[in-house]
Amino acid sequence: MFILTDGKNYVMENPMKMGEYLSTTSPVQATEFSYKQARGLQQRKGKKYSWIREYQIVDTNTGESLVKTNYKGNGGVYIGEKDIDFDESILGKIVEETESILGLAGWDAQQLNTYKNLLEAALSKYDSAESDISHALQKYKEDNNGKKPQAHKIAKIGYLLDDIRDKHKKIKQCLNYIRVMQDAITYKYDIGKIKLELSKAKYSDYKGRTEYYEIALEILG
Repeated sequence: MFILTDGKNYVMENPMKMGEYLSTTSPVQATEFSYKQARGLQQRKGKKYSWIREYQIVDTNTGESLVKTNYKGNGGVYIGEKDIDFDESILGKIVEETESILGLAGWDAQQLNTYKNLLEAALSKYDSAESDISHALQKYKEDNNGKKPQAHKIAKIGYLLDDIRDKHKKIKQCLNYIRVMQDAITYKYDIGKIKLELSKAKYSDYKGRTEYYEIALEILG
């Protein structure tokens, strides 16, 4: 790779506007180019970048300056030290990424809203189911003079509650994902932003609100 410098100043790409170039005194900020890119920039017409024409093309590996030339052809542009390192595996990665994107269902706002309504209805049902079981246990005690259910019955109730809570958790997780997808449409997220927000929307561990959470964990061992 190569940089452009007059020995004191360096060419850097404007981090706020791609394709625009500035002068910097910091070698760390100097933009690295292929030889063809550096030469093309150096020979660009117009007054805006006329200052670059006086800069030298310097090999970042050897620190050697290449002799300036007015030749504008492409002969030898990728030979020897002017060649570029190219990992061909990137081709497969790009094709794979493209196929992944094309494979997306790409739900629109209407479809997402339909799923959201279905999930919210299901969430309400399982909230009610958990409440129903608690009331059923209370009714058993009232109908049996305060006597608690037998252990094997409590075990069955526990498994039933576990199944309900598991469904409840999965529904809430999917609602979080739907919310991100809806925001992506509303705020026009790019793919990177969608991936970030979906990863942040993953269900986090429950934090106990009372001492009974720890008591229950200790009982369960």
